[in-house]
Amino acid sequence: RNIRRRGKNKVAAQKCRRRKLEAIARLQAELGRLGRERERLLRARGQAERALGALRRDLARVSAQVLGALRDGAGNPLPPERFGLRLAPDGGLSLE
Repeated sequence: RNIRRRGKNKVAAQKCRRRKLEAIARLQAELGRLGRERERLLRARGQAERALGALRRDLARVSAQVLGALRDGAGNPLPPERFGLRLAPDGGLSLE
């Protein structure tokens, strides 16, 4: 009975070690996948930030052009530091 118990324990220990190694291998694979995903997201974030910067520069340029062309009732140009353009949800522009 003792020999049988030791044999079963030996097999159980081998299975436990094998499961542990398999779990470690799965976690390492998941870690590699998540690392690649992180790098992809960081690249996408950088591209989005560059695009946002370009859009902000374009908006500032267009705002300056529009405000430079606007005149008050006396025909004087509107001071750009007192006025701004706001993009409406429907795509229109409003002066604020």
